[in-house]
Amino acid sequence: MIKYILGFVLVLAIVLVAITIGANNDQVITFNYMIAKSDVQLSTLVAILFGLGLILGWLITGIFYLKLKFQNMSLARQVKRQTLQINELTTASRDKATQ
Repeated sequence: MIKYILGFVLVLAIVLVAITIGANNDQVITFNYMIAKSDVQLSTLVAILFGLGLILGWLITGIFYLKLKFQNMSLARQVKRQTLQINELTTASRDKATQ
């Protein structure tokens, strides 16, 4: 639980810093991208790019998290299967020893 609260506080602090930095930049700049160009305030551009970076970072982290989660589930099934096989083999060897 503390890990989630700490993560939330960290994300909130980063967002507040980005907003503070962006709020102090009220210059209008020409943002030139592949298809067109537009005039935007620097604070708006900083906020948009920060948001896109945050979302992209969460998506990449989520993909790696899901990949590890599926790998963990697969390995847990494999361990369970091997444990059952070991139990069967030890039971079979005990039965042979008692006969």
